[in-house]
Amino acid sequence: MVTKPFTPAFRRTVDLLTRLHLVPLVEAAIRDCRFPEVFEVTFRNYQADRPPDGWFHPSTHPTMDERQLYYYLAEPDRWIREPFEYGSRMAVMMGTATHDLMAAALTEIGVLSPPKGTCVACGRPHGRDAGQCGEWGVIDPVLRRRGHLDGLLTLPTWGEGIYDLKTCSPMVIKGIQDHDLAAFKARWPGYYGQQQEYMALSGKRQALVLFLGLSQGWPMKEFTIPRDEEYIVALEAKYRAVRNYVDAGQVPPVACCPGGARARRCPATACPIKRGTP
Repeated sequence: MVTKPFTPAFRRTVDLLTRLHLVPLVEAAIRDCRFPEVFEVTFRNYQADRPPDGWFHPSTHPTMDERQLYYYLAEPDRWIREPFEYGSRMAVMMGTATHDLMAAALTEIGVLSPPKGTCVACGRPHGRDAGQCGEWGVIDPVLRRRGHLDGLLTLPTWGEGIYDLKTCSPMVIKGIQDHDLAAFKARWPGYYGQQQEYMALSGKRQALVLFLGLSQGWPMKEFTIPRDEEYIVALEAKYRAVRNYVDAGQVPPVACCPGGARARRCPATACPIKRGTP
């Protein structure tokens, strides 16, 4: 049997899908201690189960349906999230430290732009000291949505866009290939929505999400997430509709299954579907 050689187009496609832009730079920076000789890492005693504040947030709300978002806005006192367990809380705290370490290294090698001035999202001065904000803020005062970016990245082989770090167990990223967009969307739809909202709020055209496995060799995987205009338009339409429902005092139509696992996990305890009534 004669095997046909790979075409140049196929080789370019394979190269595009497997090329690593950030991982080699991170490995070299950490190996060579490319960060200040002494620097501080700030741990904050914050509530991971953020109470409702009347704003939509990229890390939480893009994948919620209209009914959930309605109760988030209309009945904030009855919006209850499951408390974090010990392991989850510890992972959040260690993730905070890792974010500061990575930010210091990427800033030192010149690929991450540190924010300056005052954060538009939280109003705090930018900086790494306690009480300051070390991330880029983004905000939409019309639909009332806001959030913080891990950073703005510029790479010679990739271009410019959003940088986002996710820390995880090594098993979380096992078996998935770098830059496999379809697999990323299927496995982490919430992260995909988060990046789209970040791009909508910042005007950027792409994001690079870096996963870092905590311990066991500290493996990394990177994914380029392109701007998805169709997703963004639908997301903004959903937020706009929810604001209109709240202003009118009208509950959106049922979008979940009574008694199902999704209903049991829903934090909107005010919802009659959650309580088992029509």
